Amino acid sequence: MRILTESAQHFGLAAAERYHRLMLAAFSRLAEFAVSPVVDEIPGMPGVYVYPLALARRLVPTEIRVRDPRHLIIYRLASDGFIEILGLVHDRMLLGPEADRLRRSAED
Repeated sequence: MRILTESAQHFGLAAAERYHRLMLAAFSRLAEFAVSPVVDEIPGMPGVYVYPLALARRLVPTEIRVRDPRHLIIYRLASDGFIEILGLVHDRMLLGPEADRLRRSAED
């Protein structure tokens, strides 16, 4: 995954491992609570949701927490009830266009 490769290059392998653990915790949380009050539907994109990785910080042990996670998980519920991760975007990106690009890519 490119996010982890870039994290390792810029912040070191230990930081990339912490980010990986955070991502796994966030994915597990989404699998348990697909649509809950802590996630928002993206305006103009019914059924496509955003979950900030920062919300998952408390799900990992304190000693391996990422201080300031900057990515957002873009996902939707598949027709079979599973979570479909469309991708992750950095919080400085324009959310609407990036989420739309990921959604279209998933449909191809």
